[in-house]
Amino acid sequence: MKTFRGLSVFALVILLAVVLAFTGCQKSTGSQDAQSGEQQAQKLEFTIATGGAGGPYHTIATGLAEIWNSNIPEVNVTVASTGASVINNRMVDEGTAELAFAMSDVCFYGNRGIEMFEAPLANVMGFASAHTNFVQLIATKDSGIETVWDLKGKRVGVGAPGSGTELNARAILAAHDITYEDLAKADYLSYAETCEQLANKNIDAGFLTGGLPIAAITELATTQDIKIIPIDPAIVDKLREEFPIYLSKEIPGGTYKGVDRPVKTVAMKNYILINKDVDEDLAYKLVSVMYENLDKLSEYHAAAKEIKIETATEAMVLPLHPGVERFYKEKGIVE
Repeated sequence: MKTFRGLSVFALVILLAVVLAFTGCQKSTGSQDAQSGEQQAQKLEFTIATGGAGGPYHTIATGLAEIWNSNIPEVNVTVASTGASVINNRMVDEGTAELAFAMSDVCFYGNRGIEMFEAPLANVMGFASAHTNFVQLIATKDSGIETVWDLKGKRVGVGAPGSGTELNARAILAAHDITYEDLAKADYLSYAETCEQLANKNIDAGFLTGGLPIAAITELATTQDIKIIPIDPAIVDKLREEFPIYLSKEIPGGTYKGVDRPVKTVAMKNYILINKDVDEDLAYKLVSVMYENLDKLSEYHAAAKEIKIETATEAMVLPLHPGVERFYKEKGIVE
């Protein structure tokens, strides 16, 4: 019995040690899990408003989100596909998105509370000037159109209703003292519709605004001999008196089949926007990490190669966020 009892006591001691060790492990693991969950809960949830899935806005923003999430532990950035510039300005202003991409002309209107905005968007601030959009006024070579003035009495695609393209078309025509009433027809068409109607000879010319190249124009040039109508730098200077977001740039020769020489036109930047209530130090981290990882960002979309520190504030008409401005001052971009 002594032996049996001795063995029983020994077995109980071993069993108790195992139970205590297992309980300790559970407490340790539970503590680590709780700590991990607490850290996850403490992350700030940020949204970037973009455009249609597959477009430059959405693709570049996806890269940005992955770069920020990998380098800034305190944020979890997600990408939202939206109707682009107009709604993105409103989302940042309302705080339903902390960051967004948008065309600079729409941002100009939002900042002043004109056109489609009933009041200035006081909560929208500048983060960076990104890639460039070009106004591409397309006609077929047999159209007889050589200048914007030749559009009088012609059927012209002016962009979809309320689009950035339509705003650009109206402003450019006005700078030439032309209104829609001077045209034979102002047709409100999307990119695809504009190129389709040009191919079918239902319109004589069409405005399209976007990065280079626009796929619909590339496709049109495979079946039609096209030309890009130039827009004189003097007209851009005239436009800039009212709309400082406009730039004079060239569409490089060879961008489209049959257009072998560079063509001068109106261009504008795309902006990255940020809500004014984003913490100053966090905004500083966001902008610095973006510029530190431009090589990686350019792997997501060719247009991201245009995002450069040297042009970070090019044609920027929005007030810069304080955290962003601090970074640009350190880099000598702003005074």
